[in-house]
Amino acid sequence: MTVNVEALINSLGRTYQEIFDKGLILYKAKPNGFPGDEVI
Repeated sequence: MTVNVEALINSLGRTYQEIFDKGLILYKAKPNGFPGDEVI
């Protein structure tokens, strides 16, 4: 997986959803789980 680090740095302060919608996070599906789960 290739990540555009410069674009991510420029996106600091935005919500996860905004960054995800712009395609900067290249997951096939949005990660899910609960804080404290041993397996995500």
